[in-house]
Amino acid sequence: MKSLIILSSALFLFVLTANAQTIPSTNKVDASVNKANAAVNSANASVNNAGATAQNAVGTAQNAKTQVKGTADQVGNLLGIKKKTVSSVLIKVPGANRAKIKDLVAVVKTCDGVDAKDVDFDDAAQTITIGTYKGKLNDLLDNLEKKTPTVTDNNASTSKAENSITINLQ
Repeated sequence: MKSLIILSSALFLFVLTANAQTIPSTNKVDASVNKANAAVNSANASVNNAGATAQNAVGTAQNAKTQVKGTADQVGNLLGIKKKTVSSVLIKVPGANRAKIKDLVAVVKTCDGVDAKDVDFDDAAQTITIGTYKGKLNDLLDNLEKKTPTVTDNNASTSKAENSITINLQ
């Protein structure tokens, strides 16, 4: 874009200098302004064409991506491969202090389907948030029960409606 502007300005100055020697003095300014306007219009047209070409390329890439994803889904369905859903999960831990929440966060990060970089906690709200989880909510709770002795069937439950797990540590 900068090069087009510089090129247009240089072309304008060249045309202005060349015309200053051949155009009668009364029409020199008008002719120079007209030539400058023509050069600017030409540069604008070039920029607009480049922008349209770029938009077409982006649209084509997006269409190709959609088609590839659709084909991959169809092949996966034919082979019986089921995709794991990706979602965020909220773990509510009423009655837990900061230390207990931090211990539970360390265990959550090791669970299958959990992106460890995407786990956060709020000790004031007594919650743990898993930003990206691939799998079923009950599988996550079962995994937590296996890895943490304080989490049992008696004090933990899932809510599919809220996509959350509640663990009562009181």
